[in-house]
Amino acid sequence: MKIIRDIKQLDGTCYIEVLPGRYQGKCWNEDSIFFTEEDFGYLEKSIEHEYSNYDHYAFNEIPEGIWERILGRLEGLLTELHKESSIESMKTDIGFFFRCSEEELQQDYEINLAKLIVLIREFQEWINEQLKRTKYISVLGI
Repeated sequence: MKIIRDIKQLDGTCYIEVLPGRYQGKCWNEDSIFFTEEDFGYLEKSIEHEYSNYDHYAFNEIPEGIWERILGRLEGLLTELHKESSIESMKTDIGFFFRCSEEELQQDYEINLAKLIVLIREFQEWINEQLKRTKYISVLGI
């Protein structure tokens, strides 16, 4: 689980791009961050809960106010993850994009839970940093 910050590390095109600002007709931007579909699935439900027009396969231009709510939801998720959470209790807040995603999270559960917490924290930090400079952050789907 990780945020990909360098487009040179991308292999193929099956990534979710998170772009500072509005979509300008170009993908694979140098200032974007990227996620595998599986990794972004862990975050996606928090976005879906707060942004009703969210579409995994579309270009979503999400305004600052909604990102603030998403950040709050992610903070609540972190609180739950720091408790002795089970996979079942996480399912309302975490998406498992592929069937095997849940099984993979359960393998080495404590290690993977720690990785997930780091992923969420780094995503929150990146979003907060971008919101200092822009009123929109776009999620460019597959």
